[in-house]
Amino acid sequence: MDNTLEKLIKQLHSKCLSDHVANEIIKLGKPAYNYLLVKIDEPSLTEYQVINLLRILYQMKYYNLEELVNKVLSITQDQRIDVRSTASFLAICLFRIKKEFPELNIPLQREVLAQFIHKF
Repeated sequence: MDNTLEKLIKQLHSKCLSDHVANEIIKLGKPAYNYLLVKIDEPSLTEYQVINLLRILYQMKYYNLEELVNKVLSITQDQRIDVRSTASFLAICLFRIKKEFPELNIPLQREVLAQFIHKF
């Protein structure tokens, strides 16, 4: 799977997220999700690859909401403004989902979100 996933990740170097590539990654399920959570921190990834990986991880969020929240919050501190902006937007989306669907128990508090977004 790693080889297939690596080929798909290389295709993410694009301003627009390809539905085909995203769907192929999503089909790989939880093992791909876990792999992407680690892979997204690699400094060799381009800005577009990180942004698109964030978008895909967000689509796969129900595998582990706590891990996703922590990863998104940490990326809100990235030096690259577009990466930071995407992570901030997704963090706000997660907070809105939390408010609308409290039964999901998304581990994200308003104070924590504000702290991370206003930190940089």
